[in-house]
Amino acid sequence: MSSDALHTRWNALCLRVGVFKDADESELTFDMIRTLYTHPPRAYHTLDHIAQVLDEFDLVFRLADDRDAVEMALWLHDCVYIAARPDNEDRSADAAAMIGGLLGCSPEFLAKVRAGIMATRHSSDPGKGDPALVADIDLTILGSSREQYDEYRRQIRAEFAFADDEPFRVGRMAFVQRMLDKPRIYATPHYARALEDRARDNLYHELDELERGRVV
Repeated sequence: MSSDALHTRWNALCLRVGVFKDADESELTFDMIRTLYTHPPRAYHTLDHIAQVLDEFDLVFRLADDRDAVEMALWLHDCVYIAARPDNEDRSADAAAMIGGLLGCSPEFLAKVRAGIMATRHSSDPGKGDPALVADIDLTILGSSREQYDEYRRQIRAEFAFADDEPFRVGRMAFVQRMLDKPRIYATPHYARALEDRARDNLYHELDELERGRVV
């Protein structure tokens, strides 16, 4: 999805969820989002990732209870990202509340958006419904082709370029093992059927390489 297509899509979402129905708010908030996703510089958690998850959502939007809340959560779930920090989702949710406030979104709507963003921490069971759908869409990269998965691994390593190989290897192994220790990686029946096996295959492959000391 091109930058222009993303811009058009954001404007359409703003018109649906905001109360002001004014192009100025759409333009202002899109500029904010574009700035957030490029500062600090990133390799994976970029607007390209957002375009990918939005494309995926287009395939499954009928699974959502509140389509617009899911879409806004996907838009903003990584808007604040500093690789060394553990609270990116909390800070992204706060940024989403600020952006939603500029648009005049209701507190009830923004609570749904926050729940979706917080589900992308992937540290606990997201439950059912829209938070689970947001979490699963964010994890579709794990069930991608081996080529796409390896590129994702390279991009994550680039985002942790400040870390030496050994601490990165240990931290990455912990993430991979945490994913594999889950009874199911994907919380929704749709993604459990479609991607669970391939995701586990990719993760086991990465874990094997990490245990051998191989860091991309």
